[in-house]
Amino acid sequence: MTALQRRARALENNYAYEQEFMFKAQARRNKLIALWASAMMHHDDAQAYANELIAADIAQPDGAFDRLRHDFNESGVVVLDDELRTRMANMLKDVAAEMYRS
Repeated sequence: MTALQRRARALENNYAYEQEFMFKAQARRNKLIALWASAMMHHDDAQAYANELIAADIAQPDGAFDRLRHDFNESGVVVLDDELRTRMANMLKDVAAEMYRS
């Protein structure tokens, strides 16, 4: 194996690690935001709602945001799009930092 091949393999491994890390961080963020949203909307089963939100985000890009937006509208809870996106971004940043530390 040449040095160039080793470098290419290392880059591929690093990319795969970063993708897996972001997937896990987003899933954790979605769980946390679902628990918060569930309390705001007075859902009975917060864990089930978190699982649904994680699945929605896996199914389509921005799925978690779209689901949250829909559910907040349906429940009559007023949360602005900017506030929701900011909260989601901050939670992702916090979760990623926590995962890097551990």
